[in-house]
Amino acid sequence: MYKVQEVATIAGVSVRTLHHYDSIGLLKPSNIGSNRYRYYNDDDLKLLQHILFFKELGFSLKKIQELVAEGFDATFALTQHAELLRQKKQRIEKLIENAELTQLEYAGVQELTNEQRFSPFSIKKTDDNIKLYLDPPAKAETAEVETVAAETMETLKVEEDFAGQDEILEDVNFTEPEPAQEAATDESETAVATANAKPEKEEEDLEEINREGDRIYNAVSNLMHLPPESPEVQVEMQAYYTLLDRFYNCSPKMFRGLADLYANDSRFAKNIDRHGAGLSKYLREAMYIYADDLADA
Repeated sequence: MYKVQEVATIAGVSVRTLHHYDSIGLLKPSNIGSNRYRYYNDDDLKLLQHILFFKELGFSLKKIQELVAEGFDATFALTQHAELLRQKKQRIEKLIENAELTQLEYAGVQELTNEQRFSPFSIKKTDDNIKLYLDPPAKAETAEVETVAAETMETLKVEEDFAGQDEILEDVNFTEPEPAQEAATDESETAVATANAKPEKEEEDLEEINREGDRIYNAVSNLMHLPPESPEVQVEMQAYYTLLDRFYNCSPKMFRGLADLYANDSRFAKNIDRHGAGLSKYLREAMYIYADDLADA
C-alpha cells in the first residue's frame, strides 16, 4: 500500500491532484486508515496511469470519468492509447517541420504559401467518439476502428483548448466541486497558474485549510446584506487571500481568476452556494474589490 505522498512522488503528480481525483470519484484510494490517511494499492496506480494517458491525449476529467467507469477494458485501452499517441506524434512532427520551413522563409531561402503555413493547424472538427475505448471491436472490424481512431484524434485536438481548466480544478481543491456538471470555460480561469504552487501540504494541514475555507464562506454568507466593498467583508477577503497563499504565491491576477472560476464553474458554485444562495457571485465581487485594492497599493 502507498500513502498519498508516495503515489504523488511515483507518478509525478501533486498531492492536490490526487485529493481532487478522490473528491470527484475518479480515483478512490483502496483504503482509508484510522488516521484518515489515504492508502493506494497497485491496481489504483494502474488506473492512475490510464488517467494520465487520457490527459496526455487531451480528454477532460469528465470524459475520463465516463471512460473508466464500470466495464472499462484496460487492456484494450492500452492499444488505443498507443494508436492515438502515434497519431499525436505524427501531428507534432508536422508542426516541427512547418516551423523549420518557416525558419527558411524568414532567412530568405524559400517562400511559403498561406496554405502551407497553416496546413499543420488545419483539422476537421468532429463529434466526440469515446466508443473507441468503450466498445472493443471484433477482429473483422479492425479497419473501421482505425478510421474511428483518426476521427477521435481530430476531436481531441479541439478538446485541448479546454483541458487546461481541469488543471485548475486539481490544484485548487479545498472547495470540492460537484462532479456531474461540466466546467465553465471562461478565459479568466487561465489566470490560476499551477507554476506558482507551493510545496505540498500534509493531510492534517489540508483538513485545517478546508475548515478555514468553510469558516470564510459562512462568515461572508452572513455579511451578504452589506455591499461587497464594506470593511467587514474585505477583512474576510484578506483571510481568503491568505488561505490561498498557503497553496500558491498568490497574486491579485490569480485571486481574480479564482473569483471567476468559483462563480462560473457550476461544480464549485453549487458547493459554495450551499453556504448561502448567491454566495459564489457575491464572493466574486468581493474578491475583485480586494484584488483591485492590492494591485493599486
